[in-house]
Amino acid sequence: MNNICSGKMDVVAIVVTYNPLLANVWRLTAALAAQVDKIIVVDNGSANIAQLRAGCENLPQIELLALTRNMGIAYAQNAGNDCARKAGAQYLIYFDQDSVITAQFVAPLKAAFLSLSSTCRVALVAPVFKDEKKDFFYPLVWFNRYGTRRKTVPTGKETNPIPVSIAISSGSFTSMAVMDDVGAMRSDFFIDYVDIEWCLRAVHAGYVLFAIPAVCMLHSIGDRSIPFLKWRLAIHSEWRRYYRIRNGFLLLRLPHVPKLLALREVVVNLVHQFILIVTQNNRQLQLKYLWRGVRDGLCALRRT
Repeated sequence: MNNICSGKMDVVAIVVTYNPLLANVWRLTAALAAQVDKIIVVDNGSANIAQLRAGCENLPQIELLALTRNMGIAYAQNAGNDCARKAGAQYLIYFDQDSVITAQFVAPLKAAFLSLSSTCRVALVAPVFKDEKKDFFYPLVWFNRYGTRRKTVPTGKETNPIPVSIAISSGSFTSMAVMDDVGAMRSDFFIDYVDIEWCLRAVHAGYVLFAIPAVCMLHSIGDRSIPFLKWRLAIHSEWRRYYRIRNGFLLLRLPHVPKLLALREVVVNLVHQFILIVTQNNRQLQLKYLWRGVRDGLCALRRT
């Protein structure tokens, strides 16, 4: 296995894993192999680390950073960034373990990033996302400074980049220079709102973000969801709901996050949680993590 922390690199992919389905990881890394110089797989203490390590050793472009326990996606991404920085990487592209990409995914994003960067300060470019089961595009979101949002639903026919205020980390392309300027991901957020907080921090610093309609990533809300009115609500583990609820409150204390946006997230998260309490069998656990999330979120607000 090559040592990523030496030499000079152009584009480095950072893939974060946690108890992954290995077939998905190999599918992603096979697609990335011809598109990037190196792939850093940062594992968050997976139970199947031995199998993951064995597979990575057979792929010369991969460097595996194995964390001893689950430190969260932000910590893992920062660890990948540090290693890529030591390698002299100029550009970074992020993925999760279940990302599915085409054979022509990275190059169009890099070309768009370079082209747009010639006229404005670009923080990142990202693909558009399409539901692979129900064949619809996920909306793109833009916020004004007060937190009022505008949603744009791609049609698949757009050709020009679309300005956005936030983008999920999977598939996003940026430069090491931007990352060094905007700063690291917030590891205290652990998982939820990590990418949103970073994007809003970049916007606050004068950067702009774009979705690139020519680049599409397939995505699915998955089977773990329930219908509610016109929406489908995702069912996550109780600990994941804890971070979602707590971090919504943490957004309220950040000067670069519009207050209306943060308040909306707090309300939506609480409503979502109450629906889960009513509809799911593990009501006591849902109540327990609701209480912990609200308690820790409010305590954090008092400390500011």
